[in-house]
Amino acid sequence: MKYEEALKKPFTDLEKLAMGIILSLIPIVNFTLVQGFAMESSGLGKAKASKKMPEWEDWAYLFMKGLGATIVKFVYALPALVLLGLGVGIAVSRMMSMMAPMLSTQTIEQMMASKIVMSEQIMQVLQQNWYLIAPAMFTAAPLMMLGLLFALLAAFLSPMAVLNYLSKRNFAAAFDFGVVTKKAFTTKYALAWITTLIVGLVLAALLANVPVIGAAIAVFLLSVISYTLYGQAFKETK
Repeated sequence: MKYEEALKKPFTDLEKLAMGIILSLIPIVNFTLVQGFAMESSGLGKAKASKKMPEWEDWAYLFMKGLGATIVKFVYALPALVLLGLGVGIAVSRMMSMMAPMLSTQTIEQMMASKIVMSEQIMQVLQQNWYLIAPAMFTAAPLMMLGLLFALLAAFLSPMAVLNYLSKRNFAAAFDFGVVTKKAFTTKYALAWITTLIVGLVLAALLANVPVIGAAIAVFLLSVISYTLYGQAFKETK
C-alpha cells in the first residue's frame, strides 16, 4: 500500500485541485461529478495507476459514475436508515403516549392547529418531565443500536461495492456481496479504511474554521485520497 503516494496525489496538479474544490461547493455536483472524478483516482480499469490525478474530461461519464456510486451507497445505508427511523418513531410514540395524560384538551387542539405551538408545547412538557425520555429511549435502544451497527457496516462495505461496480462497469456488480465482502474483509482494506477515517478527522479539524470553502477542500481532498487507497487495496486483493 502506497500511503504517501495517496496523500500527495491531490497536490500533484494545483489547477485540477482548484477545479475540484470549486465544484465541491455546488450541491448535487459535489456527490456526482466530483465523486466520479475521485473514483477515477482509484486507477481501476487502467493498466497502471497514475501518481497524478485524472483529467477533468468527459464530464457526462464522471457525472453518471458518481451518481451510480451515490445510489449504491444509499442502498447499502437503507437498512440502517429504516432501523434508525423505526427506533426514533418508537421513542417518540412512547414519549407522546406518556405525555398525553399531562396535556389538556385545549393544548392538544392548539398543537393540532399550529406546528409552532406544537413544538413549543412539546418542549415545555419535556422540560417539565425530562425523566420520561430515558424509558422511551430504552425501549427503542435495541433498534437504534442495530441501526448504528448496520450504518457502520454500510460505511465499511460501500466503498468496495462502488469500486467493484467501477471495475466491472456493471451496476449490479456493486451488489455481488460475495466479491464485495471478500475484498472488504482484508487487512489491507481495513487499514486503508481506518487511514481514511483518521485523515478525514484531521482535515475536519484543520479546516473547520475556514469560511465557505473549508468543507469543500476537506471533501475533495478526502475523496481523492480515499479512492486512491481503496483502489490499491482492491487491486491487491485477489
